[in-house]
Amino acid sequence: MSESGDLSRIRELREQIARHDELYHREAKPEISDFEYDQLKYELADLEAANPELSLAESPSLKVGDDRRQGFESYVHRVPMQSLDNTYSKDEFFAFVQRVEKGLESSEPEFVVEPKIDGVAVSVTYEKGKLVRAVTRGNGIEGDDITENALLIEELPRRLGGTGHPDLVEIRGEIFMKNEEFDRINAERRTAGLEEFMNPRNLTAGTVKMLDRSEVAKRKLNVVLYGLGACEPAAADSQWGYFQKLVDWGVPVVEKNWRVSGAEQAWDAIEQLDALREGFAYPTDGAVIKVNDFGQQDILGATSKAPRWAIAFKFAAEQAETLLERIAIQVGRTGVLTPVAELKPVQLAGTTVSRATLHNEEEMARKDVRAGDSVIIEKAGEIIPAVIR
Repeated sequence: MSESGDLSRIRELREQIARHDELYHREAKPEISDFEYDQLKYELADLEAANPELSLAESPSLKVGDDRRQGFESYVHRVPMQSLDNTYSKDEFFAFVQRVEKGLESSEPEFVVEPKIDGVAVSVTYEKGKLVRAVTRGNGIEGDDITENALLIEELPRRLGGTGHPDLVEIRGEIFMKNEEFDRINAERRTAGLEEFMNPRNLTAGTVKMLDRSEVAKRKLNVVLYGLGACEPAAADSQWGYFQKLVDWGVPVVEKNWRVSGAEQAWDAIEQLDALREGFAYPTDGAVIKVNDFGQQDILGATSKAPRWAIAFKFAAEQAETLLERIAIQVGRTGVLTPVAELKPVQLAGTTVSRATLHNEEEMARKDVRAGDSVIIEKAGEIIPAVIR
């Protein structure tokens, strides 16, 4: 591609990614899968690397998405709340380990492998053991104060248990919704003739940003905590040691994690997690692999977007190919029109699927699907399957 062609494509990709960021982070109504979104960002990053003179500091390839909304006070994170680089490839994961080993001048560093929870990132601040604030990721520097809504989560401790509480600690994790609660809410909406929510993650994102607490209280949210922001004084010197502190303090934690050495053991843990994840209480779409030692994390540092000492390995979405027999238009009680693909029944993720969403007319046109086409449907955190191509 010529330089002018690269510039045109870079501009196009930046516009597309900015639009999808708005849909995902602020409206909680994504129109493409995580995999499709990641491919756009990978393509942009590759083009910018090949054309450094066309790079911008504000490029979406270098920024954390922004979930801030009007109606909420902003709060500055004491330690930036970054995103994670991710991969779908075993080779790319092993390349990440090689970069870590080179940066540390050490072979087979110790890692902690944890489930990647498909929820809404939150940072919960405790001062002398008392919960004082809950904040979304926002733009990574500052987020929305959702304390009042977070206090409606029954399992979130108002006061830490155990002993040895820091004067101040930012405990980070994910707010999520269990599938059974999601199903209950959608059943009520079907009865009322309202448009159904697409998946638990989108519904969670919308719920934590509701201004009417009485409505939030009608939806049961859950939380899992695992990460560390600021901690004064330090409570542990490693991710594994910090996890033990979280257990002692009585906060909800991941059901399973692994402490391993080197790439091969880490990969074994990722495969074990993939085999176990269907039984977890929360939606899990991958594994997060972190260098265990906090001192080594400091040595490796971070980019403007993500730490160099961690990566997310995303599991392949469950897909199936089938025939699109016809396109129906579903009319919600509020008049919202949603195109629905009526399919030749096919097995996907243990269930028989005969319908899948096409999101909206614009997305249907983008995918250029018609009755009689062979289509790929996907169920990746999607309770309602979606046509992806």
